[in-house]
Amino acid sequence: MPADEQSDPILTPGTSDAATSTGTVIGRYHLTQKIGEGGMGEVWLAEQKEPVRCRVAIKLVKAGMNSREVMARFESERQALALMDHFAIARVLDAGSTSEGTPYFVMEYVAGVPITTYCDDHRLSTRDRLELFMRLCDGVQHAHQKAIIHRDLKPSNILVTEVDGRPAPKIIDFGVAKALSQRLTAETLLTRVGTMVGTPEYMSPEQALSSGEDIDTRSDVYSLGIIFYELLAGAPPIDLRKVALTEFLRRLREDDPPKPSTKVSSADPVSSFDVAHKRRTEALTLVRLMRGDLDAIALKALEKDRSRRYGSPSEFAADIGRYRRNEAVLAVPPSVAYRARKLARRYRAAFVTVTAFVLVLIAAAVISTLAAVRTRRAETKAKQQSAIAQAVNDFLQKDLLGQASAFYQSKPDPNMTVQLPAIRSAPQPNFGYRSPRARSRK
Repeated sequence: MPADEQSDPILTPGTSDAATSTGTVIGRYHLTQKIGEGGMGEVWLAEQKEPVRCRVAIKLVKAGMNSREVMARFESERQALALMDHFAIARVLDAGSTSEGTPYFVMEYVAGVPITTYCDDHRLSTRDRLELFMRLCDGVQHAHQKAIIHRDLKPSNILVTEVDGRPAPKIIDFGVAKALSQRLTAETLLTRVGTMVGTPEYMSPEQALSSGEDIDTRSDVYSLGIIFYELLAGAPPIDLRKVALTEFLRRLREDDPPKPSTKVSSADPVSSFDVAHKRRTEALTLVRLMRGDLDAIALKALEKDRSRRYGSPSEFAADIGRYRRNEAVLAVPPSVAYRARKLARRYRAAFVTVTAFVLVLIAAAVISTLAAVRTRRAETKAKQQSAIAQAVNDFLQKDLLGQASAFYQSKPDPNMTVQLPAIRSAPQPNFGYRSPRARSRK
């Protein structure tokens, strides 16, 4: 790079490719490395020399893109970021214009990676991913409270870095953001008819079909739903890459996404193993974990009819919070059995204790009942035996021996004896032998 360009204190970004290269000085910022590039701008890592030495990110209009529409959109993004102050949104530190009037703004430098990449590289468990996603929802909710719709939420626009050893999301690139209740710039920003605003794979149906005009905060909810689905299942709900526009719109409008658990279970064994491994579990365990509440939450966020989606990112996050606390989630139609299961999971320790106590009471009642039945049977048997003995005794004393007593005889005989009948001997068998006398008689 020529020495005269390096010494120039302020150069106009967007006038030439050489104007935005390593070593370019803009105000008190020295560009060191290009770290991002979009349709209308590029982001550079820069070093601030004074008053405090630090690293920042500077967004500039791309060379040859300084049209009126691009300049208005760039200014809109700068104003949108200036309105927000949240830990999950990259902060604007400074802004200005070059000597040629081209705007730029300075943001905090986020040394992070896309949210899906971070989760996979660090093998975050499903529970940790849910916690990180809830923090992301909090940031998007803050933007909505400022009447700003992002319209381009996707993993590459959600960078994750670590703060105090914990992953922290940072939302960047509000270049296509839309204000709901106020104009961010003096210029009226119109969307050309037939031009889709945002990234197609992460668009809501209404955003794709209305050129981005007929949308509200639920469009960002849909985009969050796709990211949530990827964090669970490791793949987008519907493959919309590399298809013609008409086929893309048809799939987006008509195809219902499968459940995240079905996405994992129906994949080939190698892919299922890889997805589960990146979540520190087994494929079957991951499928069982997602089946039910998490499936329902993901599909509710991806409803084609936006009236059936979560109304806001905070509602989305609240349902995830209910799942984590073992409470009934709004995405699942309530039933007595479902609520009973959730209550049992929520108060697992107390439920186990109460169940054990009830089982002990039931066992004691059963044992007591069996003992009572045995005792009653023994008493009944003893009474029966006593009755039989008494009957026999009465028979012997009153019926049999009593008839032989002098009291019951009509002519009492004090010398009464009992004469037994004569016992005749039985004839002896002779087996056909006859004595000589018997033969002579014959």
